[in-house]
Amino acid sequence: MSICVFNVQLHGKKKLGVLSGLIFVILSILAYVKYVVPGAFTFILGLIACFSVILLVANNTENSTIFGKVMGFLSKYTMPIFLMHTIMAATLRTILLRIDVTNGIVHIVLGLIISFGGPILAAYIMERTTWLEFFLYPNKVLHSRSRIK
Repeated sequence: MSICVFNVQLHGKKKLGVLSGLIFVILSILAYVKYVVPGAFTFILGLIACFSVILLVANNTENSTIFGKVMGFLSKYTMPIFLMHTIMAATLRTILLRIDVTNGIVHIVLGLIISFGGPILAAYIMERTTWLEFFLYPNKVLHSRSRIK
C-alpha cells in the first residue's frame, strides 16, 4: 500500500533487489549460527526480505518472460493462497510427523509445494461451483446474483 501511496518507482532497481537479497541471506545465516532470539533483528530481516522480493518481482513481470507468465498465473490465485496456505501446510506437517518423516528438507519442499499447489487446486475446484466460490469471493457471487435479469 505504501508503494502505491508514495508512488515509488520500482523498475530499474534490480541490482538493489539482488544486493538486499544477498544481505538478507548472509544475515539470516549469521542469525541462525549465532542463535539470535526472534525480536527486532529478525523483524528487520523480514523487512529486508520483503523489500528484496518486491524489487525483484517488479523488474521481472513482463508477460513475455516465463517468470512473468508464472507470476501472472499466481496473481490470479493470490487470495486463495493467502487464505489457505497455512491450513494446507499445517495439515501436511501433521501428516508427515504422524508417519515419522522428520527430515527438514522434505518438510520445506513439500510444504512449499502444498502451500501454493493446494490452494490453487482448491480455488480451481471452487470456481466451478457458485456456492463454493462464495467462500473466496463473496462480493463477486453476490454481485452476479443481484442483477435483475
